[in-house]
Order: sequence, then structure tokens, then C-alpha cells
Amino acid sequence: MDSEKLEPLERIKECLDKNHNFVLQGGAGSGKTETLKRTLRFLSESYPNKKVACITHTNLAVAEIISRVGDDYTVSTIHSFLNTCIKDYKNSLHKVIFELFRLDNIERLGLEHYDNGKEQNKTEHAKYKKIYDKCAASLYTVKKDRLVKVEGKKEYDKDPEKYNAILNEHIRNLNSTMSEEIESSGCDGIEYNNTSFDSYKDLTFGHDGLLKISSLMFFKYPMLGRILQDKYDCIFIDEYQDTNKEIIDVFLKCLPSKNKTLVGLFGDSMQAIYSDGVGSVEQYVKGGFLTKIYKKDNYRCSEQVVSFINKFRDDGLEQKVAFKKRSDASYETLDSRQGVVEFYYEQYEGKKPHARSSQDDKSKYVDCLDNVISKALEGEESFKQLKLTNKSIASYSSFETLYEVFNKRYADSKEAMEKILTKLQLSDLYELCNAYAPHENSGVSPDYNLVISKLKQQGIGIKKVSDKQRIKNNFDAIMKSNSGIIETLEAAFEFNLLKKSEAYLSYQDKKDQYLSELSADKNYQKLKILFLSGENTHAKMIKEHPGMDKYDFDELKRKLKAEEFYNDLFSNKVKFQEVISYFNYQNEYTPFITMHKTKGSGIDKVLVVLDEYFWNEYDFSSIFLSNNGLDEKQKNRKLNSQKLFYVACSRAKTNLKIVRVVSTQEEKEQMKSMLDDIEGISLINTKEEE
Repeated sequence: MDSEKLEPLERIKECLDKNHNFVLQGGAGSGKTETLKRTLRFLSESYPNKKVACITHTNLAVAEIISRVGDDYTVSTIHSFLNTCIKDYKNSLHKVIFELFRLDNIERLGLEHYDNGKEQNKTEHAKYKKIYDKCAASLYTVKKDRLVKVEGKKEYDKDPEKYNAILNEHIRNLNSTMSEEIESSGCDGIEYNNTSFDSYKDLTFGHDGLLKISSLMFFKYPMLGRILQDKYDCIFIDEYQDTNKEIIDVFLKCLPSKNKTLVGLFGDSMQAIYSDGVGSVEQYVKGGFLTKIYKKDNYRCSEQVVSFINKFRDDGLEQKVAFKKRSDASYETLDSRQGVVEFYYEQYEGKKPHARSSQDDKSKYVDCLDNVISKALEGEESFKQLKLTNKSIASYSSFETLYEVFNKRYADSKEAMEKILTKLQLSDLYELCNAYAPHENSGVSPDYNLVISKLKQQGIGIKKVSDKQRIKNNFDAIMKSNSGIIETLEAAFEFNLLKKSEAYLSYQDKKDQYLSELSADKNYQKLKILFLSGENTHAKMIKEHPGMDKYDFDELKRKLKAEEFYNDLFSNKVKFQEVISYFNYQNEYTPFITMHKTKGSGIDKVLVVLDEYFWNEYDFSSIFLSNNGLDEKQKNRKLNSQKLFYVACSRAKTNLKIVRVVSTQEEKEQMKSMLDDIEGISLINTKEEE
């Protein structure tokens, strides 16, 4: 390998020799993990006595790194590593754990923070409702008390300061109660519970709670930094962009500078598509905490794909095709790294629909988009299709009913599904089932150690053959269940495969209380009958119910949606098999992938559907624009859209097809102007082909 290809590793060696922190910034397929392996090899040869820790984000990534570097070093997930650092300091944990459960007061932002009063009222009431719901849930968990139902927007807008003050009084009283109870409790049971949830009842903390409490501990108790420094000479973090900023702060600011532990970050800011990660570490580079090292290699993608994705980076890094060593010791050639990049587009005839457009308008637009996809695929089935939303994939991946139940109620059904399925412990149950009997496309064997570990947490021991048979029967009953999700969950609880979490119980109680209030609300029941009998517009309703304003009608529709959602979700309408299908799809075991789930190994042939599917958080038309004239909000939206597009396209190893329906002539010209500058791309107007 020539010196240019070795340059990043040589620069890392220089940092190791001088004990300088560094960040290796490498694009998709650049061999960052391979560089980590070579870095460790250099340390073992040149500094054999150095103690090293490698940190990543998933158990699969841990297994991959161990397979490459062996077990001579500490290799663990970020959660496992942090828990090891803090778990033995029970008294200190006891002093800070209240911060996990403490609620912040609500503070109203002034009109200067908004474009107009209407936006202020809408946003501030939504914030009030969110904090109110959180306070109500905590109050029930702590004291089994219930707050009255949250004040509606119409009433809240009359005197928001009054209602905020009432809520803040509830929060102060609740915080005081929690603080006193925690202070009077013992500290022996405080620990990481290895779930997604913090538990006030047990004083245990989940995944996110572990990150927060670790940060609190390291900054409050400097001794922890000194202990960590004594334990490790080097700490390397893989996929740094997905690491919580507070934890990056711990590693860069809480370790003593004298005889300091070297911190090395490996990752790519352009692949930072999750909001809970640090994303870029440019501020640390500028602040002198890190030396930045670029890695320009791309061992994954064809020459044409590399040329294309380079256009969408924002950090000046321009990747070049790098050649892998074959099994016969020869190297790949440029001829063997050829592929095709094709961009299929069509201009929509008419105004592009948005989230509030009629279903007919949306269907007409989606039909146009599907037509372009069909022309791009030309009957080929070997392409993985990458799309933005779950809705665009649900019917193809056998979770259509599950999706529709959420989509009827929530504007952002993707986020709601993730949160609620997690609260209801369905993600935990799927993880357990998939460990016991992995999907045929997962490429992994059953993880019985994980299953046994989880069952031991529930107090289930495996001592006899009959124990094994009983557990097998229980798993078979769950995994073959044709029952609804709640009935299947209750069976899992009865089998002791899971223990009901506080989040699960709280959500159940919230649902029961809400439906009970609606059942007792005679006015709502009367309006519900009118609505369902056909008076389902405001104009129709006021004929039967004079005096109902638009807000009251919208509130009625909101309640109807919530009631329908709870009834559907907790009935047999949504089968557990759909939940399995949903998580199988999330794990990329199907031909379809959402763009948010696209980080990972390369795929030979990829089709990226560059469409927002009426989701206004992204604007893919903006990626063809310059930043000139854009405000900060528009720039951030553009960058988020650009990163997501980059990550999706960078999965393609050989052939990449992109599909876009442009909505205006201006967008068409901007797109063509940018793409015409990229060598090796075929720009295909499907309309002109007809």
C-alpha cells in the first residue's frame, strides 16, 4: 500500500507518540474499523504495556471489533463501559440519581422567539401539554395521585401564565417529595437495569439514564476521571458521531491533563443522522482538544458512486476509490470497481401535495412516484429500496395495520411507534424472541447466553431438562401467536419472560384514565354520535350543535382519534405478528429499508427514493441549492436532508439508482445544474422516455 494510503495511520501514530487526542474523519466505506485494528497492532508492537479500551454502540459492533483485533484489549459498548466505571460507587450514585427523575419547570418564551402570536400560542401550549403529561405520569408513579385532565388550548391561551404557575407548583411539590424519598432510601439497589427505562420505584436507570448519570458523576466527582486515567492509557471510540455529547465531554474534559489518557475518535460527521448524537466534533478541534485526521479512502463503492456521493459532503473531504486485497493476495483493480449511477426524475403535473392535502391528491402524487420507481427498476428485484417513511413501506413488509393505527392519530407516526412500542416493552419482547430464534436473513445464530441472562433477571433458572422444554414451549407460544399485541404481552409476563416496567404500567393507567373520562363525558358522547352519523365536518356539526367553534370541533376530532387509537391498539386488531414484521423490517431483514436505518455494510444494488412522502422535517429539493440566501433554520434543514441522502447513497457498492419527482421547473433546473457537473452519472427524464 502506497504512502498516501498510509498517511492517516502515520498521523495517528504521530498522535500516539506525542499523546495527542485525535479524530479520524472518514467517509462511508473508508475502512475506519480496519484503521482502528492497525492502530491497535501498532500499540501492541511499539507500546505493549499500554492499556487500551475500544468503545462502540452495539453488541454486534463489539463482536465485529473483537473478531478483528482479538480480546487483548477491553472492547465494549458505551453503556457497558460507563456502567463499569460508576456501578461500584453506590453512595455517590445515591447523591445524584434524583437528577434523573427531577422535572424542570415550564418557562414561557416571549413573542420575540416566534414569527407571530399564533405560532407562539400553538408552540407554548404544546410544550405545556407535554410537560403536564410528564408531570402527571410521574405523580402517579410516585404518589398514585392523578392530575385533572390537561387544560385545552382555547382556555390555556386566555391566561397561560396562570396555568404555567399551577403546573410549576405541582412540579415543585413532586420534586420535593421525590428528593425526600430518595434521600431517606437506601443505596444498595441503585444500578443500571439494562432496559430503555429509568425506574423510580427501584431507583434503577436505563440506557439514556446511564448516559446522563455518568456525565453527572464524572463532573461532580473528579476522582472518577483520575481512576479512569489510571486504568487506561488510550480510549478509542468508534462511530463517534452517534455518541452523546455529554459523554464526549466526559472523555475530553474530565480526564486530568497530566499524564493524560489519550482519546481517539473514529467516525464521520456526515453520517450523523440521529439527533441524540454529538454529530460533529469540530468545536473540539477548534478548541484544541482534538487533532483532525482525514481518511479519503473508499473500499466499498464503485468509482461512479464515490464520485456521486463526494458532491454531497460538507466538510471538504473528497473520497477516492481504494482497493482491497483479494484472497489470492492480489489487489482489486479500477476495472473491477465499476458501476452505474442513474438519476431518474419526472416533473409533477400540478401542485405538489403536502401533509394536509386530500388523500386523492396524495394518491395521485404517489402514483406518479411509483411509476418513476417502476421505470427505474425495470423489473429488477435485486435492488434494495431505501425510502424515507414507514408508511411507504408498511404494506410491503406486513405491518400495514400496525402502521395505520398509529398513522390515524399521530402526525409523526414513526417517532410515535418507536416510543410507544418501547414503552409497551414490545421491543424488549422482540429482542428476546430474535435472540432465541433469529430471522433467517439476520445472518446470526441463536444467542442463548442473552436469553439465559434475561431469564435470570426474571428469576427463572434452568436446572433440568423439563425447564428447557417449558421455556421452549413458552417461546413457541409467543412467536407463533396470532393474538393481539397486548394479549401476547400478557402471556409473556405470565411466562416470566418479561417483567412489567413502570413505563408499561403508567401507559396502561393513562389509557384507562383517558377512556374512563371520555366515557363519563356526556357532552362528548352526544357529539361522538353526531360525528359518526355523518356530521363529520365543522359546517355540518354547527347545524346540529350551534355555538361549536372550529377549535371545539378540532378538539372533538382529537379525542375521537385518541379513543380509536387506544381501542385499536389494546384490542386484537393489531396482531403480534405485525410487530415481529415491523422489527424485522427495522433490522433490514426485508427488501425495504427506511433511510434512517441505512447505516451499515454495503449493498450491491441500491435504489434511493428521494422523496419526503409529505414529511416536512426534510426538504430534499434544498440539497441542490447553495447556502447563499438561506437562514440558519433552512441551512440546518438542508444539512439534515443532505446527510440522510449521503448515508443512503453510500450503501451502494456497485449500482445506484435515485428516483425523484420534482415539483417545479425551478427545482428541475437547479437539480440538473448540480448533477450535470458530476462525472459518470446518467440523468434520465422518464417523461421524455415515453
